[in-house]
Amino acid sequence: MKFSDALDRKLEDIKRPPNPPTGHYIWQIVKHPDVDEFTSRAGDDFESILFQVAMVSPCDDVDPDELKEYGNLNGYRNRKKFLFADSEVDQANFERSLFNLRRFLGHCGVDEELSMTEALAASVGMQFMGELTHRPDPQDTEVIYAEVGTTAEAA
Repeated sequence: MKFSDALDRKLEDIKRPPNPPTGHYIWQIVKHPDVDEFTSRAGDDFESILFQVAMVSPCDDVDPDELKEYGNLNGYRNRKKFLFADSEVDQANFERSLFNLRRFLGHCGVDEELSMTEALAASVGMQFMGELTHRPDPQDTEVIYAEVGTTAEAA
C-alpha cells in the first residue's frame, strides 16, 4: 500500500493495528545496523546501534490462538537497539552496553575473532531467537510498543 492510497480515508476510520503476540520468535537481521548520535531530553549524549530485524517464525511458547487472531507474520519487522552513553564519567555503563552487544552478536552466530566493525557487517542475514515483549509508552499508556527483548542463539 502507498500513502497516496490512504489520502481519502477518514481519520476516524484509522485504527492502531494490534501487536504480534508476546513470546519467542526467530528473527533475521535484514541490513547493516545503523549508528546514530542523539541528545536526550536531560541533555545527555548517546550513540545508538540499531539492528533492523524481520520475524522468521514463532517458537513453541507463542499462543497459537493469538497468532491466528493476529494473522500473517510475514514481513513483520522490528528493531533491536543498543545505547551507549557518551560519557567519560560512566565507563562501566559503556562497557556493560558493549558486552551486551557482544553477547547479542554471539547469539547471531558472528565469529568472536572479528573486530566490532567486521562483526557488525557480518551480522547481516544472521538469525537469533528473541523474546517479543509489550511495553506501554510512559507518556501515553494507550500506546503499547512491541519490542525485541532478551536474545539467545537460534536453535
